[in-house]
Amino acid sequence: YSSWSAPIKSGTCSSDCTPMSISMPPKTGDTDGVLSCSLEGGVKTYRFPAGIFEIDEQLLVPEKTAIIGANDPNDMSEPTKTPDWKEQTLFLATRGVTDYLMNYCHAQDMVNTRVGFVLSSYVTVRDVAYQGVDTIRPEDNGALCGGGVFETKGCAENDCSVSSVNTGGSDGMGSAYVTIENVRLNDYYFIEDQALVGAAIPGNYNCTSTDFRGECCFCKPNGVRSSQVGVWVPASRNPEGSRYIFVNNFVASSTQADGINFHGKVDHTEVRNAYFQNAGDDIYAVWGAVSNPINITFRDSVAVNPGILRPNWYGNCVATYGLQSVVFANLTCKTPTLEHPIPSPSDGAITISTSMFVFYNSFGASYPEGNSIKIEGWIFEDLEGKPYVASAGARDAPEPGKMVWTQSTNGVLAPYYVNGVQATINVYAYQ
Repeated sequence: YSSWSAPIKSGTCSSDCTPMSISMPPKTGDTDGVLSCSLEGGVKTYRFPAGIFEIDEQLLVPEKTAIIGANDPNDMSEPTKTPDWKEQTLFLATRGVTDYLMNYCHAQDMVNTRVGFVLSSYVTVRDVAYQGVDTIRPEDNGALCGGGVFETKGCAENDCSVSSVNTGGSDGMGSAYVTIENVRLNDYYFIEDQALVGAAIPGNYNCTSTDFRGECCFCKPNGVRSSQVGVWVPASRNPEGSRYIFVNNFVASSTQADGINFHGKVDHTEVRNAYFQNAGDDIYAVWGAVSNPINITFRDSVAVNPGILRPNWYGNCVATYGLQSVVFANLTCKTPTLEHPIPSPSDGAITISTSMFVFYNSFGASYPEGNSIKIEGWIFEDLEGKPYVASAGARDAPEPGKMVWTQSTNGVLAPYYVNGVQATINVYAYQ
Protein backbone atom coordinates (compact mmCIF):
# COMPACT_ATOMS: atom_id res chain seq x y z
CA TYR A 1 0.00 0.00 0.00
CA SER A 2 2.64 2.54 1.01
CA SER A 3 4.59 2.05 -2.23
CA TRP A 4 1.84 3.85 -4.17
CA SER A 5 0.06 5.87 -1.47
CA ALA A 6 3.13 7.54 0.04
CA PRO A 7 4.00 9.47 -3.14
CA ILE A 8 0.42 10.70 -3.42
CA LYS A 9 0.26 11.77 0.23
CA SER A 10 3.59 13.61 0.02
CA GLY A 11 2.96 15.07 -3.42
CA THR A 12 6.03 13.46 -4.98
CA CYS A 13 5.80 14.42 -8.65
CA SER A 14 7.54 16.07 -11.56
CA SER A 15 7.51 19.86 -11.55
CA ASP A 16 6.45 19.97 -15.21
CA CYS A 17 4.81 17.87 -17.90
CA THR A 18 7.78 15.47 -18.13
CA PRO A 19 6.70 12.36 -16.18
CA MET A 20 8.61 11.29 -13.09
CA SER A 21 8.89 7.51 -12.68
CA ILE A 22 8.26 6.25 -9.15
CA SER A 23 9.27 2.67 -8.37
CA MET A 24 6.71 0.49 -6.57
CA PRO A 25 8.19 -2.70 -5.05
CA PRO A 26 5.85 -5.65 -5.57
CA LYS A 27 4.25 -7.63 -2.76
CA THR A 28 5.43 -10.80 -4.50
CA GLY A 29 7.90 -11.32 -7.31
CA ASP A 30 11.01 -9.45 -8.33
CA THR A 31 9.80 -6.82 -10.81
CA ASP A 32 8.97 -3.33 -9.57
CA GLY A 33 5.94 -1.54 -10.89
CA VAL A 34 6.23 2.03 -12.11
CA LEU A 35 3.91 4.85 -11.07
CA SER A 36 4.41 7.97 -13.17
CA CYS A 37 3.52 11.52 -12.20
CA SER A 38 3.55 14.72 -14.21
CA LEU A 39 2.19 18.20 -13.61
CA GLU A 40 -0.66 18.69 -16.06
CA GLY A 41 -2.52 21.99 -15.91
CA GLY A 42 -1.40 22.48 -12.32
CA VAL A 43 -2.67 19.03 -11.32
CA LYS A 44 -0.32 16.30 -10.09
CA THR A 45 -1.37 13.44 -12.34
CA TYR A 46 -0.47 9.94 -11.16
CA ARG A 47 -0.78 7.26 -13.84
CA PHE A 48 -1.02 3.68 -12.65
CA PRO A 49 -0.16 0.59 -14.65
CA ALA A 50 -2.48 -2.39 -14.81
CA GLY A 51 -2.27 -4.47 -11.65
CA ILE A 52 -3.69 -4.95 -8.15
CA PHE A 53 -2.95 -2.23 -5.60
CA GLU A 54 -3.85 -2.96 -2.00
CA ILE A 55 -5.47 -0.35 0.24
CA ASP A 56 -6.06 -0.69 3.99
CA GLU A 57 -7.08 2.79 5.17
CA GLN A 58 -9.16 5.82 4.25
CA LEU A 59 -6.75 7.81 2.10
CA LEU A 60 -7.09 11.59 1.94
CA VAL A 61 -6.15 12.57 -1.61
CA PRO A 62 -4.58 16.06 -1.63
CA GLU A 63 -6.00 18.94 -3.65
CA LYS A 64 -5.16 19.18 -7.34
CA THR A 65 -4.38 15.50 -7.71
CA ALA A 66 -5.47 13.05 -10.41
CA ILE A 67 -5.40 9.25 -10.09
CA ILE A 68 -5.58 7.67 -13.54
CA GLY A 69 -5.66 3.92 -14.18
CA ALA A 70 -4.61 1.85 -17.15
CA ASN A 71 -7.97 1.46 -18.94
CA ASP A 72 -11.68 2.15 -18.68
CA PRO A 73 -13.06 -0.98 -16.91
CA ASN A 74 -16.62 -0.46 -18.19
CA ASP A 75 -18.43 -1.25 -21.41
CA MET A 76 -21.56 0.82 -20.84
CA SER A 77 -23.35 -1.01 -23.67
CA GLU A 78 -23.00 -4.12 -21.49
CA PRO A 79 -22.37 -2.80 -17.96
CA THR A 80 -22.49 -6.16 -16.17
CA LYS A 81 -19.71 -7.56 -18.38
CA THR A 82 -16.62 -8.19 -16.27
CA PRO A 83 -13.43 -6.79 -17.81
CA ASP A 84 -10.15 -8.58 -18.33
CA TRP A 85 -8.55 -7.83 -14.98
CA LYS A 86 -5.04 -8.19 -16.39
CA GLU A 87 -5.69 -4.95 -18.28
CA GLN A 88 -7.13 -3.00 -15.35
CA THR A 89 -5.94 -0.96 -12.39
CA LEU A 90 -7.68 -2.50 -9.38
CA PHE A 91 -7.57 -1.14 -5.85
CA LEU A 92 -8.20 -4.04 -3.47
CA ALA A 93 -9.25 -3.46 0.13
CA THR A 94 -7.37 -5.74 2.52
CA ARG A 95 -9.75 -5.25 5.43
CA GLY A 96 -13.43 -4.50 5.81
CA VAL A 97 -16.49 -4.57 8.02
CA THR A 98 -17.42 -8.05 9.24
CA ASP A 99 -18.60 -7.26 12.79
CA TYR A 100 -22.14 -5.91 13.20
CA LEU A 101 -21.29 -4.30 16.54
CA MET A 102 -18.02 -2.63 15.56
CA ASN A 103 -17.58 1.08 16.36
CA TYR A 104 -17.89 2.44 12.84
CA CYS A 105 -19.65 5.81 12.75
CA HIS A 106 -18.53 6.90 16.21
CA ALA A 107 -14.87 5.94 15.92
CA GLN A 108 -12.35 8.68 16.67
CA ASP A 109 -10.16 7.93 13.65
CA MET A 110 -11.71 7.40 10.22
CA VAL A 111 -8.34 6.77 8.57
CA ASN A 112 -8.04 3.46 10.40
CA THR A 113 -11.77 2.66 10.52
CA ARG A 114 -12.90 3.02 6.91
CA VAL A 115 -11.19 1.95 3.71
CA GLY A 116 -11.36 4.00 0.53
CA PHE A 117 -10.60 7.46 -0.82
CA VAL A 118 -11.48 10.93 0.48
CA LEU A 119 -11.28 13.35 -2.42
CA SER A 120 -10.20 16.93 -1.80
CA SER A 121 -11.00 19.80 -4.16
CA TYR A 122 -9.84 19.61 -7.77
CA VAL A 123 -9.32 15.85 -7.60
CA THR A 124 -10.02 13.44 -10.45
CA VAL A 125 -10.22 9.64 -10.31
CA ARG A 126 -10.54 7.93 -13.68
CA ASP A 127 -10.18 4.48 -15.27
CA VAL A 128 -9.94 2.39 -12.12
CA ALA A 129 -11.70 -0.50 -10.39
CA TYR A 130 -12.14 -1.07 -6.68
CA GLN A 131 -13.05 -4.14 -4.63
CA GLY A 132 -14.20 -3.88 -1.03
CA VAL A 133 -14.47 -6.71 1.48
CA ASP A 134 -17.26 -5.48 3.78
CA THR A 135 -19.71 -8.34 4.34
CA ILE A 136 -22.19 -6.56 6.61
CA ARG A 137 -23.60 -3.13 7.39
CA PRO A 138 -22.67 -2.37 11.00
CA GLU A 139 -25.40 -1.47 13.46
CA ASP A 140 -24.23 2.08 14.07
CA ASN A 141 -24.27 2.72 10.30
CA GLY A 142 -27.96 1.88 10.14
CA ALA A 143 -28.84 5.56 9.70
CA LEU A 144 -25.85 5.94 7.35
CA CYS A 145 -22.73 7.90 8.22
CA GLY A 146 -20.84 6.90 5.09
CA GLY A 147 -18.24 4.32 4.31
CA GLY A 148 -18.09 5.28 0.65
CA VAL A 149 -15.38 3.99 -1.64
CA PHE A 150 -15.23 7.62 -2.68
CA GLU A 151 -16.08 10.30 -0.15
CA THR A 152 -15.51 14.03 -0.17
CA LYS A 153 -14.20 15.96 2.79
CA GLY A 154 -16.73 16.38 5.56
CA CYS A 155 -17.99 15.08 8.87
CA ALA A 156 -17.57 11.45 9.93
CA GLU A 157 -21.02 11.41 11.55
CA ASN A 158 -24.18 12.13 9.60
CA ASP A 159 -24.75 15.03 12.02
CA CYS A 160 -21.71 17.30 12.24
CA SER A 161 -22.66 18.45 15.73
CA VAL A 162 -22.16 14.97 17.19
CA SER A 163 -18.37 14.93 16.99
CA SER A 164 -15.34 16.77 15.60
CA VAL A 165 -14.11 13.74 13.64
CA ASN A 166 -13.85 14.20 9.87
CA THR A 167 -13.50 11.92 6.87
CA GLY A 168 -9.96 10.78 6.14
CA GLY A 169 -8.48 12.99 8.85
CA SER A 170 -9.44 16.04 6.78
CA ASP A 171 -10.47 19.51 7.95
CA GLY A 172 -14.12 18.63 7.29
CA MET A 173 -14.61 21.44 4.78
CA GLY A 174 -16.53 20.33 1.70
CA SER A 175 -14.79 19.54 -1.57
CA ALA A 176 -15.30 21.27 -4.93
CA TYR A 177 -14.63 20.34 -8.55
CA VAL A 178 -14.29 16.61 -8.07
CA THR A 179 -14.56 14.14 -10.97
CA ILE A 180 -15.09 10.39 -10.60
CA GLU A 181 -15.21 8.76 -14.02
CA ASN A 182 -14.90 5.33 -15.62
CA VAL A 183 -14.95 3.43 -12.35
CA ARG A 184 -16.07 -0.11 -11.52
CA LEU A 185 -16.87 -1.27 -8.00
CA ASN A 186 -17.07 -4.65 -6.31
CA ASP A 187 -16.96 -6.76 -9.44
CA TYR A 188 -13.65 -8.55 -8.86
CA TYR A 189 -15.19 -11.05 -6.41
CA PHE A 190 -18.77 -10.77 -7.64
CA ILE A 191 -18.90 -13.95 -9.70
CA GLU A 192 -17.74 -15.93 -6.64
CA ASP A 193 -20.24 -14.17 -4.32
CA GLN A 194 -23.22 -13.75 -6.63
CA ALA A 195 -25.14 -16.72 -5.23
CA LEU A 196 -25.13 -15.03 -1.80
CA VAL A 197 -27.03 -11.97 -3.04
CA GLY A 198 -30.41 -12.08 -1.31
CA ALA A 199 -29.80 -15.56 0.10
CA ALA A 200 -31.74 -16.45 3.26
CA ILE A 201 -29.75 -16.43 6.52
CA PRO A 202 -31.51 -18.18 9.42
CA GLY A 203 -32.07 -16.01 12.47
CA ASN A 204 -31.26 -12.77 10.65
CA TYR A 205 -34.71 -11.19 10.43
CA ASN A 206 -35.81 -10.48 13.99
CA CYS A 207 -36.90 -6.92 13.19
CA THR A 208 -39.90 -6.48 15.48
CA SER A 209 -38.55 -3.55 17.53
CA THR A 210 -36.06 -0.71 17.24
CA ASP A 211 -33.65 -2.44 19.62
CA PHE A 212 -31.24 -3.23 16.81
CA ARG A 213 -28.41 -4.14 19.18
CA GLY A 214 -30.61 -6.49 21.17
CA GLU A 215 -32.43 -8.20 18.33
CA CYS A 216 -30.83 -9.74 15.27
CA CYS A 217 -32.16 -7.59 12.46
CA PHE A 218 -29.55 -8.29 9.78
CA CYS A 219 -26.86 -8.77 12.42
CA LYS A 220 -25.23 -11.62 10.50
CA PRO A 221 -22.91 -11.07 7.53
CA ASN A 222 -24.39 -11.76 4.11
CA GLY A 223 -20.98 -12.84 2.81
CA VAL A 224 -21.06 -10.59 -0.27
CA ARG A 225 -17.68 -8.86 -0.39
CA SER A 226 -18.54 -5.26 -1.09
CA SER A 227 -18.40 -1.68 0.23
CA GLN A 228 -20.82 0.29 2.38
CA VAL A 229 -21.51 2.96 -0.28
CA GLY A 230 -20.21 3.73 -3.74
CA VAL A 231 -20.10 7.54 -3.57
CA TRP A 232 -20.84 9.40 -0.32
CA VAL A 233 -20.79 13.18 -0.12
CA PRO A 234 -21.06 13.85 3.63
CA ALA A 235 -22.34 16.87 5.46
CA SER A 236 -19.48 19.30 5.93
CA ARG A 237 -18.36 22.07 8.27
CA ASN A 238 -18.52 24.95 5.77
CA PRO A 239 -21.85 26.60 4.93
CA GLU A 240 -21.48 26.17 1.15
CA GLY A 241 -20.91 22.42 1.51
CA SER A 242 -19.53 20.38 -1.39
CA ARG A 243 -20.12 21.49 -4.96
CA TYR A 244 -19.34 20.74 -8.56
CA ILE A 245 -19.10 16.97 -8.10
CA PHE A 246 -19.27 14.99 -11.36
CA VAL A 247 -19.77 11.20 -11.45
CA ASN A 248 -19.77 9.56 -14.89
CA ASN A 249 -19.61 6.04 -16.35
CA PHE A 250 -19.75 4.33 -12.98
CA VAL A 251 -20.71 0.68 -12.44
CA ALA A 252 -21.22 -1.13 -9.13
CA SER A 253 -22.08 -4.81 -8.76
CA SER A 254 -23.08 -4.42 -5.09
CA THR A 255 -23.06 -2.14 -2.06
CA GLN A 256 -23.98 -2.99 1.53
CA ALA A 257 -25.84 0.32 1.91
CA ASP A 258 -26.64 3.03 -0.68
CA GLY A 259 -25.22 3.26 -4.15
CA ILE A 260 -24.75 7.05 -4.28
CA ASN A 261 -25.88 9.43 -1.55
CA PHE A 262 -25.49 13.22 -1.45
CA HIS A 263 -25.88 14.35 2.16
CA GLY A 264 -26.09 17.84 3.59
CA LYS A 265 -25.40 20.96 1.56
CA VAL A 266 -24.48 19.97 -2.01
CA ASP A 267 -24.62 22.21 -5.08
CA HIS A 268 -24.08 21.80 -8.83
CA THR A 269 -23.56 18.05 -8.76
CA GLU A 270 -24.31 15.53 -11.49
CA VAL A 271 -24.40 11.75 -11.87
CA ARG A 272 -24.43 10.53 -15.45
CA ASN A 273 -24.30 7.08 -17.07
CA ALA A 274 -24.25 5.10 -13.83
CA TYR A 275 -25.28 1.47 -13.38
CA PHE A 276 -25.74 0.28 -9.79
CA GLN A 277 -27.20 -3.04 -8.75
CA ASN A 278 -27.69 -5.13 -5.61
CA ALA A 279 -27.67 -2.45 -2.93
CA GLY A 280 -28.55 -2.92 0.72
CA ASP A 281 -30.52 0.33 0.74
CA ASP A 282 -31.59 3.05 -1.72
CA ILE A 283 -29.50 3.17 -4.88
CA TYR A 284 -29.61 6.88 -5.77
CA ALA A 285 -30.33 9.21 -2.85
CA VAL A 286 -30.32 12.89 -1.97
CA TRP A 287 -30.32 13.41 1.79
CA GLY A 288 -30.21 17.10 2.31
CA ALA A 289 -31.99 17.06 5.67
CA VAL A 290 -32.29 20.81 6.44
CA SER A 291 -29.32 21.91 4.30
CA ASN A 292 -31.28 22.41 1.06
CA PRO A 293 -29.06 20.85 -1.61
CA ILE A 294 -29.65 22.49 -4.98
CA ASN A 295 -28.88 21.94 -8.66
CA ILE A 296 -28.53 18.16 -8.35
CA THR A 297 -28.96 15.98 -11.46
CA PHE A 298 -29.10 12.23 -11.99
CA ARG A 299 -29.13 11.49 -15.72
CA ASP A 300 -29.16 8.42 -18.00
CA SER A 301 -28.56 5.98 -15.16
CA VAL A 302 -29.84 2.56 -14.11
CA ALA A 303 -30.76 1.16 -10.68
CA VAL A 304 -31.32 -2.59 -10.24
CA ASN A 305 -32.54 -4.54 -7.21
CA PRO A 306 -32.38 -1.98 -4.39
CA GLY A 307 -32.33 -3.31 -0.84
CA ILE A 308 -31.48 -6.89 -1.79
CA LEU A 309 -28.42 -7.16 0.48
CA ARG A 310 -30.83 -6.72 3.38
CA PRO A 311 -33.70 -8.50 1.63
CA ASN A 312 -37.28 -7.33 2.20
CA TRP A 313 -36.15 -4.55 4.56
CA TYR A 314 -35.35 -1.10 3.12
CA GLY A 315 -34.47 0.47 -0.20
CA ASN A 316 -35.83 1.94 -3.41
CA CYS A 317 -34.27 2.83 -6.72
CA VAL A 318 -34.42 6.56 -5.99
CA ALA A 319 -35.13 8.35 -2.72
CA THR A 320 -34.87 11.85 -1.32
CA TYR A 321 -34.76 13.08 2.26
CA GLY A 322 -34.91 16.84 1.97
CA LEU A 323 -33.73 19.17 -0.81
CA GLN A 324 -34.20 22.42 -2.66
CA SER A 325 -33.98 21.15 -6.25
CA VAL A 326 -33.14 17.97 -8.16
CA VAL A 327 -33.63 16.61 -11.69
CA PHE A 328 -33.99 12.89 -12.45
CA ALA A 329 -33.64 12.53 -16.22
CA ASN A 330 -34.02 9.29 -18.17
CA LEU A 331 -33.51 6.93 -15.25
CA THR A 332 -34.25 3.21 -15.37
CA CYS A 333 -35.41 1.27 -12.32
CA LYS A 334 -35.58 -2.52 -12.17
CA THR A 335 -37.04 -3.79 -8.93
CA PRO A 336 -39.29 -6.70 -7.92
CA THR A 337 -42.71 -6.64 -6.34
CA LEU A 338 -42.07 -8.29 -2.99
CA GLU A 339 -44.36 -10.92 -1.49
CA HIS A 340 -43.14 -10.66 2.10
CA PRO A 341 -41.60 -7.25 2.88
CA ILE A 342 -40.66 -6.69 6.52
CA PRO A 343 -42.68 -3.89 8.15
CA SER A 344 -40.81 -1.07 9.84
CA PRO A 345 -40.93 -1.68 13.61
CA SER A 346 -41.52 2.01 14.29
CA ASP A 347 -44.76 2.45 12.33
CA GLY A 348 -45.45 -0.72 10.34
CA ALA A 349 -44.65 0.97 7.02
CA ILE A 350 -43.21 -0.90 4.05
CA THR A 351 -40.03 0.83 2.95
CA ILE A 352 -38.65 -1.37 0.16
CA SER A 353 -39.60 -1.63 -3.53
CA THR A 354 -42.78 0.42 -3.17
CA SER A 355 -42.28 2.62 -6.24
CA MET A 356 -39.52 3.95 -8.49
CA PHE A 357 -39.13 7.24 -6.60
CA VAL A 358 -39.92 7.83 -2.92
CA PHE A 359 -39.76 11.30 -1.43
CA TYR A 360 -39.43 10.99 2.33
CA ASN A 361 -40.14 13.42 5.12
CA SER A 362 -38.05 11.32 7.53
CA PHE A 363 -34.39 11.50 8.60
CA GLY A 364 -34.66 15.22 9.29
CA ALA A 365 -35.91 16.03 5.80
CA SER A 366 -36.88 19.57 4.86
CA TYR A 367 -38.39 20.70 1.57
CA PRO A 368 -38.41 24.51 1.70
CA GLU A 369 -40.89 26.69 -0.12
CA GLY A 370 -40.23 26.65 -3.84
CA ASN A 371 -38.65 23.18 -3.80
CA SER A 372 -38.58 21.37 -7.12
CA ILE A 373 -38.26 17.70 -8.09
CA LYS A 374 -38.30 17.11 -11.85
CA ILE A 375 -38.73 13.61 -13.31
CA GLU A 376 -37.88 13.84 -17.00
CA GLY A 377 -38.58 10.44 -18.54
CA TRP A 378 -38.33 7.03 -16.90
CA ILE A 379 -38.30 3.28 -17.46
CA PHE A 380 -39.81 1.26 -14.61
CA GLU A 381 -39.66 -2.55 -14.81
CA ASP A 382 -39.48 -5.70 -12.76
CA LEU A 383 -36.26 -7.76 -12.78
CA GLU A 384 -37.44 -9.70 -15.84
CA GLY A 385 -37.97 -6.51 -17.83
CA LYS A 386 -41.78 -6.38 -17.61
CA PRO A 387 -42.92 -2.74 -17.42
CA TYR A 388 -44.93 -1.53 -14.46
CA VAL A 389 -48.03 0.41 -15.51
CA ALA A 390 -50.16 2.82 -13.55
CA SER A 391 -53.39 0.94 -14.24
CA ALA A 392 -52.08 -2.08 -12.31
CA GLY A 393 -50.57 -0.05 -9.49
CA ALA A 394 -51.69 1.68 -6.32
CA ARG A 395 -52.44 5.39 -6.04
CA ASP A 396 -50.62 7.70 -3.61
CA ALA A 397 -49.70 5.08 -0.98
CA PRO A 398 -48.28 1.54 -0.91
CA GLU A 399 -50.51 -1.50 -1.24
CA PRO A 400 -49.39 -5.14 -1.05
CA GLY A 401 -48.17 -6.45 -4.40
CA LYS A 402 -48.48 -3.10 -6.19
CA MET A 403 -46.24 -0.19 -7.13
CA VAL A 404 -47.34 3.32 -6.19
CA TRP A 405 -48.20 5.99 -8.77
CA THR A 406 -49.04 9.60 -7.93
CA GLN A 407 -50.35 12.53 -9.93
CA SER A 408 -47.59 15.11 -10.09
CA THR A 409 -47.89 18.84 -9.50
CA ASN A 410 -48.22 19.35 -13.25
CA GLY A 411 -50.88 16.63 -13.58
CA VAL A 412 -48.85 13.68 -14.89
CA LEU A 413 -49.29 10.23 -13.33
CA ALA A 414 -45.79 9.04 -12.42
CA PRO A 415 -44.18 6.18 -10.42
CA TYR A 416 -43.54 7.92 -7.11
CA TYR A 417 -45.06 8.66 -3.78
CA VAL A 418 -44.53 11.07 -0.92
CA ASN A 419 -43.90 9.40 2.43
CA GLY A 420 -45.27 11.67 5.16
CA VAL A 421 -47.16 14.94 4.94
CA GLN A 422 -45.04 17.42 6.87
CA ALA A 423 -44.10 19.46 3.80
CA THR A 424 -45.43 20.33 0.35
CA ILE A 425 -43.22 18.66 -2.23
CA ASN A 426 -43.42 19.97 -5.79
CA VAL A 427 -42.98 17.12 -8.26
CA TYR A 428 -43.01 17.84 -12.00
CA ALA A 429 -43.10 14.76 -14.23
CA TYR A 430 -42.58 14.55 -18.00
CA GLN A 431 -42.74 11.35 -20.03
